[in-house]
Amino acid sequence: MSLFSVSVSTSRRLLLKGLAAPLAALALCSQAHAAFPDKPITLIVPFNAGTTPDIVSRLLAESVGRDIGQPVVVMNRVGASGIIGTQAVASAPADGYTIGFANVATLAINQSLYQKLPYDADRQLAPITLIGGVQNVLAVRASLGVKDVAGLIALARQQPGKLSVGSGGNGTTGHLSAEMFKSMAGVSIVHVPYKGGLEADLALLRGEVDLVFENITSIAPHLKGDKLTALAVTGAARDSRLPKLPTLAETGLAGYQAVAWNGYVAPAGVDAKVLDFLNAAFNKALASPLVKQQLNAQAYEVNVGPRQQLFDLAKKERPVWAEVIKASGAKLD
Repeated sequence: MSLFSVSVSTSRRLLLKGLAAPLAALALCSQAHAAFPDKPITLIVPFNAGTTPDIVSRLLAESVGRDIGQPVVVMNRVGASGIIGTQAVASAPADGYTIGFANVATLAINQSLYQKLPYDADRQLAPITLIGGVQNVLAVRASLGVKDVAGLIALARQQPGKLSVGSGGNGTTGHLSAEMFKSMAGVSIVHVPYKGGLEADLALLRGEVDLVFENITSIAPHLKGDKLTALAVTGAARDSRLPKLPTLAETGLAGYQAVAWNGYVAPAGVDAKVLDFLNAAFNKALASPLVKQQLNAQAYEVNVGPRQQLFDLAKKERPVWAEVIKASGAKLD
């Protein structure tokens, strides 16, 4: 079962058929655009080197570059929740030689979180592919004495405003996953933002905060000790790495779903055949058993499919996050 509420049956069909469809698409696009690519492609990642977006992008860049016969060079353009790098992609020449990493923040959350964005995703960007997504884990400090989500909700209702939730910063999926939980559970929990997810995890381990909503890759190593208790995952389906953990929807918060999904985009105006070529190249890389294995190690549920599903997912989730942001009062300049 997919993490996403949108259908990914296309992904499963392509995976079952192996690489036939991506290879056919690559061959067709190569014939139509024999000159593309005839020089290196720049892949802008709007987040720091060493973060999950950077690690994943470098992995895929190597695989895609090897297949298309031209290097795909990763360039980190960081700042403002991905806005700086995304703007750089949006304003780049529409020739297919500059593409960018995009995620739930840059395509769906920032539209409501910021008063004004320097880019319009719908008008200035074009989708290449949806890569997949990573769930968050709801974890509490073990000394809190809470064993399940019902127990956490009961404690929060008994002590309104007394519990605290750490996050990697305002507007992150960790923060907004918590805000969605607070709204749906009807509880008051104080948000404590840190400079990153690692800092929030360490704060939880030190007992500075009571809980976090942190991505599986980051929090999993800390769950092996006796200081933290994992209560649930935030996706639509259980995660294979932590199969005993229920989804929050299973615990009684019907409809709860928060996944840090991402993909790749190009400037609007790039020829459709070039976009199809890039989509096929990324799909082929994503369908590779070795790449899938490495992405799964980063807690990704891999996706393979058509270009448009990235923007379809973004448009579907924008009103959801807009409501969460409005209820939380979170706004950034």
